[in-house]
Amino acid sequence: MMKKKSIYICDDHLLFLESIEVFFNLQENYYCIGHASTMEMAFAQIIELKPDVVLIDYHIKEKNGLELLGMILNAAIEPKCFMLTMRRDVLIRNKTKEMGGNGYLLKSIGAEEMMLAIEKTMNGSERFFDSLEHERVKSGEEVTRKLSDRELQIAQLVCKEFPSEAIATKLNLSLHTVSTHRKNILKKLKLKNTLDLLKTLNETYGIE
Repeated sequence: MMKKKSIYICDDHLLFLESIEVFFNLQENYYCIGHASTMEMAFAQIIELKPDVVLIDYHIKEKNGLELLGMILNAAIEPKCFMLTMRRDVLIRNKTKEMGGNGYLLKSIGAEEMMLAIEKTMNGSERFFDSLEHERVKSGEEVTRKLSDRELQIAQLVCKEFPSEAIATKLNLSLHTVSTHRKNILKKLKLKNTLDLLKTLNETYGIE
């Protein structure tokens, strides 16, 4: 029988902490070995319990989860460490990866997807699980599915901040045709205006 992997959670949102703890305790291959809502208590217990996986909330009672990540990585233990956050923040993601963390998890992905992310990293299929990248890929697939090849081509140029006149010249189209395509893109993606379109396309194509 496969040995269950132990998970430690540091999060000061009680409802989230209790919910995710219950979820992992119901899994066949994982169990929650402990939790804390402060950095100091979490670090002391992590050193003592030596969990296989540590989930760290980025915001811990006015402190920074990256501090706890650094403390753990400098200790003589080697758990897989994942940063948890509600924020879609490239800087936090990059810093977590740079420090040697194992993943950046958006709380919005849900418990089951979070577990799959942990499993992928535990079995070595992914060295760093990136929720932002996975959302970007899913968003890109959705955009590709909804738009025609020409609309996608125009959308990508919009993403690069080409004005309609430049798009028309580059693709040898009339300005009216480009304008019609842009209106259809907004309609198909259920967006209100060009600013919404730029935001969606920037996230989809990974522009930071």
